[in-house]
Amino acid sequence: MPSTHHADGYVYDAFLSYSHGADAQMAPAVHRALSRLAKPWNRPRALRIFRDQSSLEAGPDLWATIEAKLGASRHLVLLASPQAARSRWVGREIAHWKQHREPGTLLIVLTSGAIHWDHAAGNFDRTRTTALPPELYGWFEAEPLWVDLTWARSEAELVLGHARFRRDVGTLAAALHGVSKDALDSEEARQHARTVGVRRGLTWGMAFFLVASLVFGIMAQVRGDEAERRRKEADGQRRLATVRALLAESQSRLADDPRTAVRLGLTAYSVRPTTETRAALVDVLRRTPYAGTSQGPDDSGMFVRRFSDDAGVLATAEKGKLTLWDVSQPGRRRLLHRLTPPRGDIKDVAFSRDGRTLFVAATKGHALWDIASPGTPRALPALPGAAGLDGGGFGDGDRTLATVRDGKGSSGRMDLWDVAGPDRPRRLGSVTGIYDAAEVRMSPDGRTVVSATGKLMVEEADSGKVTIEHGSGMTAWDTSDPTRPRRMGRDTPWGGALDFSPDGRTLISSNTRTAYVWRIRPAHAPQLLSKLRGHRGVVNAAAFGPDGKAAVTFDGSGGAVRWDLSRPGTPRARGKLLDGELGSGEDVAFTPDGRQIREVDSRGTVASWRMDSEPGPWQRAEAAADPVAVAAVAVSPDGRTAATAGARALMLWDITDPDRPRQLSTLQGFSGLMTDVAFSADGRYLAGGDSASRVILWDASDRRHPRRTATLRTRGPVASLAFSPHSPLLVTSGNEPPLTQGIEGWATLWNVKGGRAVESRSYTLKSFTHAGAVSFSPDGRLLALPGAGSGLFDMRDPGRPRHLKWDPVAVLQQDTAFSVKRRLLAVGESVYRVNGTSLSDPAVTLTDAPERGGRTAFHPEGNLLAEADDRGTAVLWDIGDLQRPHVAGKLPPLDESVDDVAFTPDGRTLLTGGGDGRLRLWDLGPLPAAARDPKRLACEVAGGSLDRTQWLLRAPGLAYQDLCR
Repeated sequence: MPSTHHADGYVYDAFLSYSHGADAQMAPAVHRALSRLAKPWNRPRALRIFRDQSSLEAGPDLWATIEAKLGASRHLVLLASPQAARSRWVGREIAHWKQHREPGTLLIVLTSGAIHWDHAAGNFDRTRTTALPPELYGWFEAEPLWVDLTWARSEAELVLGHARFRRDVGTLAAALHGVSKDALDSEEARQHARTVGVRRGLTWGMAFFLVASLVFGIMAQVRGDEAERRRKEADGQRRLATVRALLAESQSRLADDPRTAVRLGLTAYSVRPTTETRAALVDVLRRTPYAGTSQGPDDSGMFVRRFSDDAGVLATAEKGKLTLWDVSQPGRRRLLHRLTPPRGDIKDVAFSRDGRTLFVAATKGHALWDIASPGTPRALPALPGAAGLDGGGFGDGDRTLATVRDGKGSSGRMDLWDVAGPDRPRRLGSVTGIYDAAEVRMSPDGRTVVSATGKLMVEEADSGKVTIEHGSGMTAWDTSDPTRPRRMGRDTPWGGALDFSPDGRTLISSNTRTAYVWRIRPAHAPQLLSKLRGHRGVVNAAAFGPDGKAAVTFDGSGGAVRWDLSRPGTPRARGKLLDGELGSGEDVAFTPDGRQIREVDSRGTVASWRMDSEPGPWQRAEAAADPVAVAAVAVSPDGRTAATAGARALMLWDITDPDRPRQLSTLQGFSGLMTDVAFSADGRYLAGGDSASRVILWDASDRRHPRRTATLRTRGPVASLAFSPHSPLLVTSGNEPPLTQGIEGWATLWNVKGGRAVESRSYTLKSFTHAGAVSFSPDGRLLALPGAGSGLFDMRDPGRPRHLKWDPVAVLQQDTAFSVKRRLLAVGESVYRVNGTSLSDPAVTLTDAPERGGRTAFHPEGNLLAEADDRGTAVLWDIGDLQRPHVAGKLPPLDESVDDVAFTPDGRTLLTGGGDGRLRLWDLGPLPAAARDPKRLACEVAGGSLDRTQWLLRAPGLAYQDLCR
């Protein structure tokens, strides 16, 4: 008998190839029988057999592992069945074997179906053979050995004690051992007798010791296993309890300490990375308006800190130091330049509104800088005749600068300067003998200046009684004629905040914990409109948003309040921004798009906040697109234009400003209800389809006046259409008219080069009952065409599309969408990985996806998947981690269905259309970044993870980790 330790270098005597679906029971029985038949008493097995589910180790490349096992096997044993004949894996194994081995090394065991050899043809009879893969035909020169085990399927137990099974397996084993059947039977009898003798001799001698060893070993093992199980269970319970506590505290701290809330969610996800903890972290990042913090290098003290008008540059100043920082990225800061400040204590810093000029006021001097290039600032000439100053502010398109110098009592001074030519500043007008001369702001139009002071003048009588002779306040000046500033009125008291709206018609000031909203009119004293309350500390700073309707007030406790001042007389608080780690507020500003607020505190720490008060996605705008319904939505490749398919017309929309979509044109000419719309890859052409079997093609180079270039007649109502991203190809698909006979589905390819569509190929989709959305892969190589008998097409040669048939997509009858950046294909509730022109098994199945809904769209980054829902909402799936998909957000439910969804190319906005006839634009907030990498975003937002002390307090018993390192 040959040894299982082969001298010829083979590790296995045989590789067992079979269909898991057909022979899941038969394969293990054959494996066991071959291993035990004629087994020597001193060896573990008679033959070493490779069977994948018992012998295959885990590895990243399954086929490479199988190839290695085939190469290490002396024979290939095929369990033949009709299922094995159709199996892709069995076919690949046989093809590999044919390439490297002789026919005599392949043995066949028939488990179901039929095998017939045609002696005349010297080949298997293809008409009657059903159990063999096509790779075996024409390989054998003579009829090969095969064993018939079809009878064994009805047997309850297949063991070597079963006479017929032992006889048939013996035939196969003899071929594997390389001996005759009689020799194998004799060897089996001899080995059995020897084994029985040896066993009897050893049994009595070892019985006592074996029993004792077993008893004590089992007892020790049971005790050890139980202790280990309890330890692991206790550790798991401790981790679970810690994670749940972290998640609960994260939710409770979200409103008043968002930075800690994010850190707690990050810790829970890192300690126990599950779908639950990932969803919780994404939810915290989605719900908080907190966007990030950068720590300042300054200690707290009497320093000056001011933002540029666009909140992108921060100036920090103290005696002897003046520094410019780039703070345009939330959570980050970059040193731009260190400037030489004027002599004395720095009192104020002011940026021009265009950010090109910096003014610095100090007790013993002042300075002007050209900072158009912040990295290389240039000193400008000083203001002629001006010495030490206390404050300054730009206005009138940055052509005018107002400065103030405080004095004793009412000996202050205000000057207006012409700085339009910054290299030659000149004084325009002055006012002397004023009391409010510590701060100054000029309206953007330059027509109004407000000067203010927080000082008090007191008088002490002989009796020791102190009387306030003059209190803090602010004075408004009419500077329409800058050469003659005219006082309009004064109000008391004043405590720190001072800011004009962009149109100069509204002013915010403050005193203690209250801010005041004023109406500013030419030649009139400011009129108090309303008071802004609800602050926890003294209001130190205020800022208007770029539209003048939003504002924020910042107080000494490090908290801010957002305000809706669209009606200044009746302001509405839009929420508080609280960070438990911020110090006293110093300055606040909006980014130019109004989407973020930046604050700087007394320690130089800069915190960024999102202005939207609702968790993303939240509705930015809506527009009436059709009186009946919007069946489909498309966005141009440049993201500037949207198209909506209404009941009988297409509409084009300018969405450059997502808050104010504007209708550009209406395209008529459809006979039936509109069903779909699509832009070509270059954005030039627009196609629309309807239920009356018509597709119209426009040249939309001029968005306001698109030109019709072609009208296409289709075989039935149009359900979907799509342009190829890399060729002048349009695909249309749909159903045959309901009253026609025969097949129901169709698809047509059109060459649209030059705007004139020519039919290039047509397909019939058999047994097709519901037309879904077609889609091209980003590289144009694949076309997903829903329909039974359809599936995927290889489009590398557009003139000759090649039908690809894979089991997972052989009967696609759902909407499809390809990811732009990730190699993924969504088909209804399943997401597949795309590898070249093939698909894997579903990488993920969205088990809670709606059974009935509209279309599907991938976010440009591929980490979010939007699914329209006919129940009036749209679901956003986080598939950034395909092992842990979850619902990351839902649109607020509507009364009518949502039929289509589309993302803008920048990934910031989602467009929807549906049964209410409205086009809606939704802001996604931080959701895309959270889905892409929640851990990284959490580290950026929170500025780091829990420190050791916080970790010990909130995650006791768990080893400390710096999660953001």
